[in-house]
Amino acid sequence: MEDLRTQLEELKKRLEALEESIDPVDEVMLSIKMRLKKKLESLPELDEEKAARTLKALANPDRIRILKMLSEKPMGFKEIKEALGVESPTVSHHLKLLVKTRMVKKGDKYEISPDGRLFLRLLEIITALEEVEE
Repeated sequence: MEDLRTQLEELKKRLEALEESIDPVDEVMLSIKMRLKKKLESLPELDEEKAARTLKALANPDRIRILKMLSEKPMGFKEIKEALGVESPTVSHHLKLLVKTRMVKKGDKYEISPDGRLFLRLLEIITALEEVEE
């Protein structure tokens, strides 16, 4: 029994040393992997039509800019409008779609949701992999 405890203590020390040596980028990737795994375990089967509608709703540079801005801080409607330099109805439309797809939460100000952060990170990873041609 004592030998088992000694081995367990040694394993704990090795794990601590390993955790300390993890690169911050690797830490982010591990975090993403864990969150994705958790979400995927509880997801129903993929609905291709719904997935296509969601991707289409998010496939707009201004909506991605909004996600990037909100990832830095919560913002009010007027702040978003001024930062984008577009008309109010356009901003309203973008925000409505982002809220509908659960990428953004609306309260006193607009905030990026955990899903929005994950989606933004996935976009960064995808765009870093290769250039996509239409």
